[in-house]
Amino acid sequence: MNVNVTIDGFKKGNIYLQKIKDSILINVDSIFIENKRPIKLQYEINSPEIFYVNMDISKNDNRIEFFGEKGEITIKTNLRKFNSELEVSGSFNDSIYRNYLNVIQKFNFERLDLIKLSFKMSQKKELDSIELIENKIENLNKRQYLYSLNYAVSHGNSSVAPFIALSDFSQSSKVILDTIKNSLTKEVIESKYGKILEQFLKTK
Repeated sequence: MNVNVTIDGFKKGNIYLQKIKDSILINVDSIFIENKRPIKLQYEINSPEIFYVNMDISKNDNRIEFFGEKGEITIKTNLRKFNSELEVSGSFNDSIYRNYLNVIQKFNFERLDLIKLSFKMSQKKELDSIELIENKIENLNKRQYLYSLNYAVSHGNSSVAPFIALSDFSQSSKVILDTIKNSLTKEVIESKYGKILEQFLKTK
């Protein structure tokens, strides 16, 4: 996997390519950049999985999360909004994952607005309004749960599906996890997250 990174406004410093191994974030490649040298990071990958690009390993909020896979991947961003305004191309799995994250972000924004409104109502001691807002939050959570499940099942040809199963449904029933697993293609079942999902199901 070759990762080509462009960071508008970045002039000098270290850039790291990272991944999770045994629950620990490790560096798998790095490069020191000065004089606007091209940022090129590499890693030999066997199966699609989550990687990170980081400007400073001491600041986890500076990480860019993306789905890596074999081939050429291009990441374009800027120094001011490093991990919020970015474009990733060249990764089939990341395009699917990016669409998923965009919708989940909308759910999160809506939930945050409702929580803020609930706080205002509690200050005014408007109990009826608080109960109504709590019902809306509960319905929102159900909608997000069903969306995530449907997204995973309908993208069984991508490693994103077992990743969602493991990250969002690990506490769900075995029936739910089996539903996602049964939607996976043979190639995805044999991928990193597909194998982890199969092993996880054996413990349920």
